[in-house]
Amino acid sequence: MRREDAGSRTVIGLADEAGAAIEPAAWAEPLVQLGKVACGRLRDLGGRQLVIAISVPCRDYAAALVASGWALAAPAPTAEAPIDVFRRVTAGTPLRVVTERFVAAGPFGWLDEERPDPRVFVAGKTVPVERYKVATVLRDPIEAVASDLPQPGFLGREPAVASTWLARIAEPAADLALVGTASWLREDLAAYVGSPRPATATAVPLANYVLPEGRQAATWSTRIYSASKLADELPIPRYYRGVILDGYGAIKYLDNIEAPVVVCVIDRSVADESAAEVVMQARSANSRPISLREEYGWRPPAGVEALAFTVAL
Repeated sequence: MRREDAGSRTVIGLADEAGAAIEPAAWAEPLVQLGKVACGRLRDLGGRQLVIAISVPCRDYAAALVASGWALAAPAPTAEAPIDVFRRVTAGTPLRVVTERFVAAGPFGWLDEERPDPRVFVAGKTVPVERYKVATVLRDPIEAVASDLPQPGFLGREPAVASTWLARIAEPAADLALVGTASWLREDLAAYVGSPRPATATAVPLANYVLPEGRQAATWSTRIYSASKLADELPIPRYYRGVILDGYGAIKYLDNIEAPVVVCVIDRSVADESAAEVVMQARSANSRPISLREEYGWRPPAGVEALAFTVAL
């Protein structure tokens, strides 16, 4: 995707690695906003599926930016006081715990409230209870794992996100799936996003928002599916309420996706109309057109084309 000069629409920029200069990208913020719009429409679909297709000059970062917007728009969970969680669970219960410095997941061991500074043993760590800001019970067992706390960065500066950041890390929505070339998607998520203005630049990886699933992930919110292996993994579980299909290898499965919201990223740098044809065939099947600009208040950036419609699920 072509990077443009800074202008009135430029709010965020990208860099391929930590410490690199943040290059202004006028097209980036609208793609983040599209993810927010898509997530925000979940409650308005009335049992239908919303399909949004964007045609971009090059696929680089597009799916990751849309996914970031989706994650930022997710409702914040209600956090229970950590001490109350520790008091009611039993040994072996899988927990995720968050301090101001790290996030850890693993089995609960014990709580010692007999000492002046109560301590708890969770995920293989003995830590004073007061250090934990959020604790949540997990559905599935997990071996002890810990990592540094992902920082909210520039995109997470909005009060609704910043004030609930630790709760979002402890209990992310976990309702989004990305389908495409897995290695490319992970490379995109490793890119840094921030402000091109040094005075306000707080660049963090896009993965801090999307929280991709991984073997050593102490917290995750998004499952990455390899398009080349998707046929063997269908159907995608229904608890994924949003699916982003990146490129033709993923978009060809559009008819097999039952999530309420699907975003298709069509890469125009590939001289193949197959992806667009799949979308247009779906559009012709008893669909209802949606005006992204008039109904959703979203306008694509220069060089990006978009259409949207709903179909029966």
